[in-house]
Amino acid sequence: KTVPVTSGVNENGVIIINSVEDPREVRKTLKTEKGTLWTIPATQIAIKILGMPITNTAMLGTVARATNLVSLNSIEITLKERFRPDLAEKNFAVIKQAYNEAKQE
Repeated sequence: KTVPVTSGVNENGVIIINSVEDPREVRKTLKTEKGTLWTIPATQIAIKILGMPITNTAMLGTVARATNLVSLNSIEITLKERFRPDLAEKNFAVIKQAYNEAKQE
């Protein structure tokens, strides 16, 4: 509330917030009309699936949905190459749930 974190966002920008709040409410709090705003309850998803508040994978799922820069299939392939099967599966479950639950305004 004290730092203008959205000051550099333009009309084509994307803002992704780890929040259970509706994107409209977050937009009001941020006092910005620019860009597309997405919210995702990343912490809750991570705790539910991983048992820990590790939010980076949930945020990645939301980035994939919000930007279309990377597909879920590509993310899944990379996870399977990088992590042992049980970790890849859990992390992809977080990503997929975040992808599906992200809300846009």
